[in-house]
Amino acid sequence: MKSEESYQIRVEGIFESAHYLYNYYSDGRNEELHGHTFKAEVFCLSKKLSNGISIDYYTVHKELEKIVDYLDHKCLNDIDYFKKENPTSENIAKYIYRKITEKLPENTILSEIRVWEGPKFYASFFPGT
Repeated sequence: MKSEESYQIRVEGIFESAHYLYNYYSDGRNEELHGHTFKAEVFCLSKKLSNGISIDYYTVHKELEKIVDYLDHKCLNDIDYFKKENPTSENIAKYIYRKITEKLPENTILSEIRVWEGPKFYASFFPGT
């Protein structure tokens, strides 16, 4: 059985934001306001190429930059979405997915959104799984 070919691109954006987590205790202490240099990665999947290109990097990058610019230098808890959802890396990834899906071409398949809290830790959101 022959497997189907696919192509994946990755685009990243960086933002500096603060947050605190609701109802979360670490080592018996309340989670307090703190900041991170967040990195967001968007992975797009394609089954075919058009003129040798799966998905235009710039199209994805332009939309991701709008989102990370909005999140940059903010307390995430002050953004309406995160007043209802805990501003964890997992929920930030889901937020980015929801926002970027609205703007990308219909045939774009987002396979993963990854949000890093610094260089060692990340959480991923996989749509439809």
